[in-house]
Amino acid sequence: MNIGIGLILLSVALLFLISGMFLRKKRKKVCSNSLLIAGTLILSAGLLLITGVYDPYANHISI
Repeated sequence: MNIGIGLILLSVALLFLISGMFLRKKRKKVCSNSLLIAGTLILSAGLLLITGVYDPYANHISI
């Protein structure tokens, strides 16, 4: 399940990064910077999910 969510996040991150780079060429700095930052954060979360470093479904607390 983590790999599926990671792949979805990677596609969303690529969409944000590409649109942020396109808007940077159009001289809209605020929108492009926010899209690039959001894309970078989503990309890092997706990579953490794909590599297995972060596993939200693991049982961390055992009683």
